[in-house]
Amino acid sequence: MLLSDRMLGSSFVFQTVTGVLGNAVMFLMYISVFISQPQQKKPTDLILGHLTVSNTITLLTRGVPETMAAFGMKNILDDVGCKTVVYLRRVARGLSICTTCLLSVLQAVTVSPGTSRWSRFKPRAPRYILPSFLFFRKLNLLIYINLIASARATRNITSTGNTYLSKDCPTIPKSNEFSVAATLTAITVRDLFFVLLMSGASGYVAIVLHRHHGRVRHIHGTGRSAASSAETRAIHTILLLVCCFVCIYCIDSCVSFYIGFLTDYDGGLQSATAFLSACYRSICPLVLLSGDPRIPKPQCFTDRGRNPSSFLESSDKRVTP
Repeated sequence: MLLSDRMLGSSFVFQTVTGVLGNAVMFLMYISVFISQPQQKKPTDLILGHLTVSNTITLLTRGVPETMAAFGMKNILDDVGCKTVVYLRRVARGLSICTTCLLSVLQAVTVSPGTSRWSRFKPRAPRYILPSFLFFRKLNLLIYINLIASARATRNITSTGNTYLSKDCPTIPKSNEFSVAATLTAITVRDLFFVLLMSGASGYVAIVLHRHHGRVRHIHGTGRSAASSAETRAIHTILLLVCCFVCIYCIDSCVSFYIGFLTDYDGGLQSATAFLSACYRSICPLVLLSGDPRIPKPQCFTDRGRNPSSFLESSDKRVTP
């Protein structure tokens, strides 16, 4: 086994284990909040819980087969297993895109000022979350239905030719060119719509926060505006999450577009694309864990990150009769 294969397999193991554990911790935290601390639950918790499930499915269906292929293990999946793995992987990826977009749009509606036309949707926004999940699942299940017929198991990863998605379970395009074109068009339209929508919503949130901070700084002074609230930190976390998703998605799309024009199979580039496409799923829980104030942090970090103005305010409250 080559050293590069060992390093690649170790990278997939680290990425998969870290991502699955992080998403599991986040999912259990949201379940705990819903059961034992209902007063602290937020509308975004349901969306983030759905996102962690789709991220976990993507990591398992992508990381485990790629790890086995990198270490030279024999493919134990038959055609039915390959169809299942590829279908779940692609549907989970689509759900991740749609759910991240829903998270960004809900945040934009939440922070919209009262004079905005979006403010009228604030009271009704949480009621659209579950119907949105149902729509996302139906949409992605229908888009990738063609993969059930095109996925094939293979034992020879060097002779797959111009295939897609993975080494051990390649997706060979069907002879029906219209069916292939329709599937690719549906995937492209879906990705462009949701990525552009989440980018626009995140840009709107950034503008609203910038204006709000400017007004707060003008009214209260720099000392008070420096102490960000828990709600602002949560919004910043979601913005960071969306930015990570858009950046990784753009890079992944460019590499995948380049691979589509290759006539020969490039295993290294295919593995790099697989690793890159799963990066967001492993980074997502780390961003959420670091930005959620409900998750207990070590005392050294809370003391170090505490704003000095908070001590002054607390001392003034104790001194003031």
